[in-house]
Amino acid sequence: MIEVSLEEFETLYKERLDALFFKVKRAVTKLLDEVKENLIEIKVCMDHFIEAGEERIDEKAQRSLHFFSDKIRKEIDEIEIPEEEMNYEKISNLLNSLTKLFTSINEIARKSLPKFQKEVQAEIKELNYITRKLGKKKGTLDEFMRKKYGDLKEAEALLKKIPKMFALRDNIEHSKQDLDSFEKELEERNKNQEELTKQLINLEKNDLLKELEENSNDLFKLRMKINEKLSFKKSLKKMKFELEKGTIHVSNVDLNYIKEFLKDSITTLSKETKDLTRFSSLLIQLRHIIEENKLNLKTETKEKTIEQINYIFEDKEIYQDIEVLKELNQTIKEFEEKIKIAGIASKLEDLKNHISINTVKLEHLQNDIERKNKDYLRYLSSLKDEREDFQQLVGNVLSEEVKLLITFSF
Repeated sequence: MIEVSLEEFETLYKERLDALFFKVKRAVTKLLDEVKENLIEIKVCMDHFIEAGEERIDEKAQRSLHFFSDKIRKEIDEIEIPEEEMNYEKISNLLNSLTKLFTSINEIARKSLPKFQKEVQAEIKELNYITRKLGKKKGTLDEFMRKKYGDLKEAEALLKKIPKMFALRDNIEHSKQDLDSFEKELEERNKNQEELTKQLINLEKNDLLKELEENSNDLFKLRMKINEKLSFKKSLKKMKFELEKGTIHVSNVDLNYIKEFLKDSITTLSKETKDLTRFSSLLIQLRHIIEENKLNLKTETKEKTIEQINYIFEDKEIYQDIEVLKELNQTIKEFEEKIKIAGIASKLEDLKNHISINTVKLEHLQNDIERKNKDYLRYLSSLKDEREDFQQLVGNVLSEEVKLLITFSF
């Protein structure tokens, strides 16, 4: 078994390919050397063109000749012949470059040679001879690549998979770093949240706040109690509706008061005097209309409403409740003012704001951790699959089991 790190694999693999495909590479190297010789011969031939031109053609034609020579030299200089590192892609590029060279020679020759071709016939023949040789070498190399280089081409193609594994490893490391960073921040924010919560609990133990809370609870319960005694409001709504339609007429009725009462009964009552004169008058008017059956209520509803109204007048408790409610509202205002002066309210609000903001950030962090963890696991899975597939393919090429060792920086 071959065990090799991801960083060292490419060097080892290329050495193995050099050994396995020694004959193929040797044959290609020989052809490349011959191509290189032919290209050098073309450049030497260009020197021959210049030398011949200096003796036989005029100055204007020499400029065209120099352009012809320089252009071809430039084309040759741009051709890259694989030497130390040879592979299918580089050889394919060479073949394309040779095709481009032939095209350029033909185009330049067609434009420039007519200006001096009579004087350099021998050099033209020399160039034709060399380019034909080069063309044959190109054809031989092309055919060899198609017929003999196939297995090596596929083996070389596996090298293109290596960058992806490096990229996946980088993604895994970056994801893990982000994940660790998010988790560390989450831990810090959780500690901060615990501290803020402790501060809030301690602050809420303040005597003023406790008194305020107790009075607020008493107020809530009292409001519920009063509301239970105002269940006749359904009948009152019916009365308001009929009054607005004009189907019934009641003397001295205050429609605006009825609207206010239906909108917020307890607040409306708390604005009245101690004897609740307007409220009592409204109840009398409602009872009178119901007794005269002007609202066309169901018998059960009619009887229940009259019973509730009579109870209010007999019991008188609601009058006391409203007074207690006023006192509680006043007490609550006094406590709120004391709390404000003591700065407790602002501290309480600040703490609650900090807790709220921190809660939102905690939720975002948890989402980030979940997302980054998915990325991390996905990259791990992809790298595992890529490595297994790659090891199998490389093993098939080398006829030996291969284990690729991938290490991480965390």
